[in-house]
Amino acid sequence: MKLIAIDTSTENCSVALLNEDRIAFRSEVAPQKHAEIVLEMLDTILKDNSLSKDDLDGLVLGIGPGSFTGVRIAASTVQGLALGLNLKVAKITSLEALAIEALSKASASYVVSSIDARMGEVYIAVYKVEGSSLSLLSEEKVLKPEDAVAFFKENVGDCEDVICAGSGVDILKKAGMNDYPKLADFPQAQFLLNKGAELFSLGKVV
Repeated sequence: MKLIAIDTSTENCSVALLNEDRIAFRSEVAPQKHAEIVLEMLDTILKDNSLSKDDLDGLVLGIGPGSFTGVRIAASTVQGLALGLNLKVAKITSLEALAIEALSKASASYVVSSIDARMGEVYIAVYKVEGSSLSLLSEEKVLKPEDAVAFFKENVGDCEDVICAGSGVDILKKAGMNDYPKLADFPQAQFLLNKGAELFSLGKVV
């Protein structure tokens, strides 16, 4: 299967390609430049792998949460490609992408993903690790930092086997969360690909 994944939900702009069992990606922290560079990244990855857009089997979209403008850029780019190429789209949250990246770097019982939502709030999701899979506890939320820490503690309890990811983690630590290892800063498209392929195999696409 050949899939392209795109995530521009934060300051980071990332595009990745699953080419059968190989992954290629490009990523750049480029605030307010996503619209200028995302298609160039896509074209470069395809060219470097001797592929064209017509070779693609599907698309994977990082749907946020995050910057409204950033999420809109990825969504409109993927929608245009999907309509133009008659392709289906798998949707994955950027918080889950962060959790997948963190779990690829270390084992844990729980993963907490958090993105700075500005305006004194954070986006947060807490996952329980079940084998090599992630199970979302409760639902993704946007909360004041102190409420997010309380939400985290409600779901994790006294367990210390926790890893973290995302730009909101430092905010949570200042609000009283323990200093668990932080293993990723921004969502990266390459960590959407395997989950995206799984969603395609299950027919959970739009």
